[in-house]
This record gives sequence, C-alpha cells and structure tokens, in this order.
Amino acid sequence: MVDVDKDRIHKRKEPKSKNSRFPKIDLKSLIIGAVIFLFFPVAAYKQNIDVLTALAAVGPLYIGYKAQTKLKGLILGAVSAIPLLYAASIGGLGPITATDINSFNTALIVMCVSILGIGALVGLLGGYLYQSRAKAKAEYEAKKPAGSKNRPIKEDKKPKTKKKLEDTGSVKQNIVNLFKPRR
Repeated sequence: MVDVDKDRIHKRKEPKSKNSRFPKIDLKSLIIGAVIFLFFPVAAYKQNIDVLTALAAVGPLYIGYKAQTKLKGLILGAVSAIPLLYAASIGGLGPITATDINSFNTALIVMCVSILGIGALVGLLGGYLYQSRAKAKAEYEAKKPAGSKNRPIKEDKKPKTKKKLEDTGSVKQNIVNLFKPRR
C-alpha cells in the first residue's frame, strides 16, 4: 500500500493564471495606464498646453493601484513609461537638443532614466495607496458597531417559539389571549 499524505489530497488546487509567468497582472489596466501616460504629454506638446502634462501621472498611479502591491506597482509603472520613452526619443515631445549636456547620447540617457524613474515612483505610490486604503478599510470594518448598515446584529442561538393559541370559544377572549405576555 502507498502511504498518501491526507493534507495533500484535500488541499484545493488554485487555478493557474492565464499569464503564469507574471501572475495576477491586470493587462487591461496596464494598457490603459500606459496610454494615459503617453497621451497627455504628447497632447500637451502638440496643443501647446503645458498644464496637461501633469495629468500624465494618472496613468502609472492607476496601474500601481490596480497592481495592489508596491513592488508590482514599481515594476509596472516603469513598464508603462516605455511608450512615452519611445515617443520622446523619436521627437514626439519636441526635438532633443544637447546644448546644456555634452552629447546627444548623454541627453538620451538622462531622458530615459528620468522618464522610467517617474513612471516607477508614481506606480509605487499607486501600490502604496492601495495597501493603505485596504488597511484603513479593514480597521474601519473592525471598529464598526453591530447593527450598522453593513453589519447585521447577531441573533440569539435559541430558536424562537410561537405562541400557541387556544380557542376559548369567544372571539373577545381569543384576542385578549393573543396579547397576553407568555409565562
């Protein structure tokens, strides 16, 4: 006879994620966040409205929030910066001039590091916001008094018994017996 570990038999198998190399990555939020991170700076440059550039931070913030952890937010925020990095390197955000910096390659490296760093930091902030909100929500649920809107009052374990009504033959006496307290 083969000795089988009982815990292994009853252990529930978790279904594999569609993307098993990168578990629980929300690709929809990654694409939407990367598009937002790319759209606002390019639109700000084309329309000459610099205020729109600040709205680009919404993209990696959304990605980090949906990632639900700080590390995944950091990594996915940097990944979401790649389309913006590409657009900036081909001149989508204006020509790259190396007047202040010694060479074109140095300017490109500084631009790469700054764009990837901004994406990573804002993604990290999104992950932090998700974790702090989840913690605050758990604390609020623990402090919430019984009987409030979302937390029902615990009922007694004793089953309720209905009053047994006896027919006395008189309607008036039956009504009086209905409202008498139980003994």
